Amino acid sequence: MNDQEEYKLRWRGRETGPFSVPEINRQLDEHEIGTGHEIFYQNDWITLEEFLTASQEPPAPAQVPEPLPLPLPPPLPSASAPLHLKPSPARIKVSVSREKPELPRAKTASAASGPRPRHRLLFAFLAVVAGFLGAHNFYARQWLTGLLQLLLSVATCIMGFGIIASWLWAMAEAVFVRKDGDGVDMI
Repeated sequence: MNDQEEYKLRWRGRETGPFSVPEINRQLDEHEIGTGHEIFYQNDWITLEEFLTASQEPPAPAQVPEPLPLPLPPPLPSASAPLHLKPSPARIKVSVSREKPELPRAKTASAASGPRPRHRLLFAFLAVVAGFLGAHNFYARQWLTGLLQLLLSVATCIMGFGIIASWLWAMAEAVFVRKDGDGVDMI
């Protein structure tokens, strides 16, 4: 097959081309076309995959080296010859661990794409309903702020002032806070 020959391509009944083989390879590399496209070759439409398979030359048969002759084993000692024993090699201690090795974990789609954004409406709802406990801040991954609101609520209830200070703080956050604890805008 000649690289200068040009071929027509067809995809879902629409013909394009003619294209040379290097141009077809370039389009394949750049994902402009796929192996499911049809090509007009030898007066017939065949898939591009069949065309590429047919156009590849068969690999040359590999040369197998001749086997080397096996060495002869040493002669067995005769009964009259003294038997010389070699010292045995030192024993190797192998310790077997019963713990399973830590396998690398594949990243899930959510871990690979980063933290999931939080919903602003749910954040505001939690601030109104249980904001004095810091629930909205725990939802938004603002752990320290949530803990401070919870401690403030407990302290003011013990002193007899109620939860009004923590609740007002939560209402202000429901209106003004736009990002969660990871710095991602809430949706």
